[in-house]
Amino acid sequence: MSSRARRLLRSACLRLLTIFAVVFLAGVACATMVRFAPGFAVDERELDPHLSAESIAAIRAQHASERNVAHFYIGYIVGLLHGDLGQAPTFSQPISRLLKERASTTAQNLGYGLALAWCVALAATLLAAAWQKPTADALFSTATVALISLPAAVVALLIVIARKPASVAVAAALVPVLYRYSRNVVQKNFECSWIVAARARGISKARILFLHVLAGAAPQLIALAGVSLNMAFGAALPVEVVADSAGIGQLAWEAALARDLPLLVTITGLLAVMTLFANAAASLVNEAIQLEQA
Repeated sequence: MSSRARRLLRSACLRLLTIFAVVFLAGVACATMVRFAPGFAVDERELDPHLSAESIAAIRAQHASERNVAHFYIGYIVGLLHGDLGQAPTFSQPISRLLKERASTTAQNLGYGLALAWCVALAATLLAAAWQKPTADALFSTATVALISLPAAVVALLIVIARKPASVAVAAALVPVLYRYSRNVVQKNFECSWIVAARARGISKARILFLHVLAGAAPQLIALAGVSLNMAFGAALPVEVVADSAGIGQLAWEAALARDLPLLVTITGLLAVMTLFANAAASLVNEAIQLEQA
């Protein structure tokens, strides 16, 4: 095995250990915050006047094991090691089944939303960099500021009124952020001395942009791609709620309203794993590019 491969393998192992540690701490933090949140273990079913004292006692007993955070989390980890994510009290179903049923919807919303957002953001970035005109930059900046000032829920409501899929709302929420960062990175590379020299020699703007500017901005754009997955999931939560899209974002909202501790801890861990794996993959790709260039 070459030294480059060993360095990449060592870096991947360290990042994997970091992912396990961060996911564990995120789960503990989520369980602690939910446990000490106002109204924890209060079930709206207790307000039903038709229930007997025994039924109310049975409902309260469902939350008894969750009152001690350490006891709950140890039991949760033991079950997780055996492939059991536990039961969601709110839905009276296994958590694994709930995630499996809703994962495809969220994956579709995130996948199409990310693809559309990146296409629009990169197209606007390249056009602004190619034109190098204040009016074009001001036009794109005004449009992104208008979009970024709207909450994701409002964007989702407008998309629902327009009868467009939820993925379009996710893309609309991501485009302003992606454009701002990618525009700054590309413009900074476009103003480098070697790019100015290439333009002075008469090299076409298209060749400069695609072969030199984008190549120089690749590490930052790859890192932004890793972060954009987390931003997409954050946008998908209100979007799926408003658009009534039966995905994991909507499931997280319902679990938060019901203070469903096992389900919230599972979704928090899932989000942490997705975010950390995406960031780790982006970092490893950048590290591999740097090793190739060294």
